[in-house]
Amino acid sequence: MKKILFTGFTGIFLALLISIVANGQLAFNKAQSSKNIASYVRSVTKDVPGAAYRNDINVRAVRHFLRNFNNVSNEEWYDAPDRFVVMFTLNNINYRVDYDKKGNWIETFRTYDETKLPPDVSNIIKSSYYDYTIFQVQEIEMHLYPITYIIHLDGKTKLINLKVCNGEIEEWQNFNKSE
Repeated sequence: MKKILFTGFTGIFLALLISIVANGQLAFNKAQSSKNIASYVRSVTKDVPGAAYRNDINVRAVRHFLRNFNNVSNEEWYDAPDRFVVMFTLNNINYRVDYDKKGNWIETFRTYDETKLPPDVSNIIKSSYYDYTIFQVQEIEMHLYPITYIIHLDGKTKLINLKVCNGEIEEWQNFNKSE
């Protein structure tokens, strides 16, 4: 009887272990994919209809915000139909942090200039696009996804938006300048 019970528990444990490892690999593979990152780039004016007070925001969102951004005093909270949004400036970087209605963190957008761009990303861009000037950087951080950079380049005849993720550059948008 002990042998049958031991064998049964061992089988269940192995099945559970295989399931956990398989789900971990799926989560890892999803984290590497950045093809859908553009769908997360939303206009604040479209998503955020009205200002809100901190008392109207879910407590979990406020706690997360205070734990991660305790030096901020100029934040503005907004109540959108499907999320709470807080916007502020810290160290010359514009932030937008989104939370769902349950107070769970969704994503953080940071907008800054070339001087705040990490050197490894800057070197990748400048080695390929040496005739262009980086005039704005948008950094997007989401749970289970690697940090993605949207780099806005200005050239003599073209404007180019690049998506940089995991050291890979993708020319996301390309526009000709009008004369």
